[in-house]
Amino acid sequence: MDKKASNFIFPLITQKTEDGVRFCLETSSGDCGIVLYDLSGKNELKRISFDSSDRIGNLYCKVVNDIDPAAVSYLYHIDGKLVSDSRALGFVPAGSYGEKTTEPLKALICKGDPEWEDDVNPCLTYEDSFWYLLHVRGFTRSPSSGVRAKGTFEGITEKLDHLESVGITTIELQPAYEFNEWDDETGKINYWGYKPGFYYTPKRAYSYTGDPAGEFRNLVKALHRRRMEICMQFYFAPDFPESEVLEILRFWVVNYHIDAFHLMGVNIPMRLLAADSLLAGTKLLSDHLENVDFSLLRKRGKGRVIGFYADDFQFPLRRLIKSDDGQVSVSLSMLRNNPEDFGRINFLSSYRGFTLMDMVSYDRKHNEENGEEGRDGSDMNFSWNCGEEGPTRKKKIRDLRLKQIKNAYSILMMGAGTPLIFMGDEFGNSQKGNNNPYCIDSQVTWLDWKDASKNTELTDHLKALVALRNRCSVFRKNKELYMIDTENCGFPEISYHSDTAWKAPSEYYSRSFGIMYCEKSAHTLIYAAVNMNWEEARLALPKPPKGCEWELIISSDHSSSAEDDKEAASGGRDDLEKTIPARCVSFFEIKKEENHNAGSGKGKK
Repeated sequence: MDKKASNFIFPLITQKTEDGVRFCLETSSGDCGIVLYDLSGKNELKRISFDSSDRIGNLYCKVVNDIDPAAVSYLYHIDGKLVSDSRALGFVPAGSYGEKTTEPLKALICKGDPEWEDDVNPCLTYEDSFWYLLHVRGFTRSPSSGVRAKGTFEGITEKLDHLESVGITTIELQPAYEFNEWDDETGKINYWGYKPGFYYTPKRAYSYTGDPAGEFRNLVKALHRRRMEICMQFYFAPDFPESEVLEILRFWVVNYHIDAFHLMGVNIPMRLLAADSLLAGTKLLSDHLENVDFSLLRKRGKGRVIGFYADDFQFPLRRLIKSDDGQVSVSLSMLRNNPEDFGRINFLSSYRGFTLMDMVSYDRKHNEENGEEGRDGSDMNFSWNCGEEGPTRKKKIRDLRLKQIKNAYSILMMGAGTPLIFMGDEFGNSQKGNNNPYCIDSQVTWLDWKDASKNTELTDHLKALVALRNRCSVFRKNKELYMIDTENCGFPEISYHSDTAWKAPSEYYSRSFGIMYCEKSAHTLIYAAVNMNWEEARLALPKPPKGCEWELIISSDHSSSAEDDKEAASGGRDDLEKTIPARCVSFFEIKKEENHNAGSGKGKK
């Protein structure tokens, strides 16, 4: 191999090699080179030009062997202009968070291979996962978080006990690679980070220790020790090279042990990524899967790693929760949707739109702090304020809001896909009605952890639902449930009911339904009774097997309990009726009569 070709080592990043430091620049210019600075980035040391012998196509690579990589920083110059290395592995600190700067970021050189000790990726399946979407800074930046390392990767690590107690298995980070915090185009803070960035390094502003790479790896290791996973969001502009997307994902899998990627943009090369052998065990999620060849993936034994991540679940279910007409049929379809070839992420709230608390507290968006006079953000929030706009002292309204959030939890956990909640939804966090805080770095977007102690009722209800989902594998299948008796046990895997057993509601005005789940292997029958009407409703439950009865196990309504829940014969039919309170989701389970009576202190006559 000639000397020129030997300089081109992939991936094309600046790094220390056995021969020195290998620099790499992509440009079509013939006038370019390296500018070296001291470690502070303030003092220029020397300039080194690229020449034709360093070039193949539009790539320049040169090995420099007379510098100490731990003592320098650098920029590139192209036609007299100083530019940052788009593939840098780290940067010199450049001002406080969100500060406007016109200077390009000076890059640092990689220190070498990291220590991963005995780290092992958990390799969780979609069906055994519960996701939690968070913004690294907003998650713990508030003084109320109580952590030492506020707004950082370390701050997340400090909160893992909380996440694990809720039942979270996977955290998904909004952009956590390096990006400019000031957006010249809008003249505002780029808080979310959905702009082109520096895709090979964790964000320095999210580091408490000043070592973002090491701190990020510590977070990954801490997650993996708990058998929890991490998903990274990556946004790519439409003109970003598809081949480099592949290189970036490979880099993060090898160097940071990432478990999943949520890929955002309009030209994501999902077919290319899905076929890559190094990414075979990594979850790849997008809102467009049209060009993925699932038959080829099956032949190659790739497994179910592709994931569908879109808004289609939340809109009909939000409309159902707020009692809109005509939502039962589409809601039942979305709750059952569970493709065999790929996973799907189900959510009712995200970084865009209302949080769950705001979904039940505001009829309209309140985006005044964005400076866009309410022109930004979606008007399709499908929310209901429960009787008064915004915060209220009225106990009746506050109680109804908590009940509606519990209903949202219940419906989310009934979905056959992978459930996801947005940070703080487990304890009713509010963004004060702002549904598009893309440029706001304040208490609006920082979690108020005081709500965690005020709304323990919400968190406890969510934990109970997660425990039910984990206990009953019928909620966690890797394919869609059939409406037939596949196991010859007397009941279909899933069935729909109304005020008549075995009959799905068909009326446009209907707002209530029952879903029964059956799993023979675990001797499990679960009936989810959903009544989103403003009046109580009667739902019919199938007649239980001999020697068994239906027992209420979870309800979003305070007035419901196992003690006062009464069964009623339904007009001589072989089913039972239950009265379901207004705006309530209740779960019933088949129990043996003797066990139920023993547990409640009642004796058989």
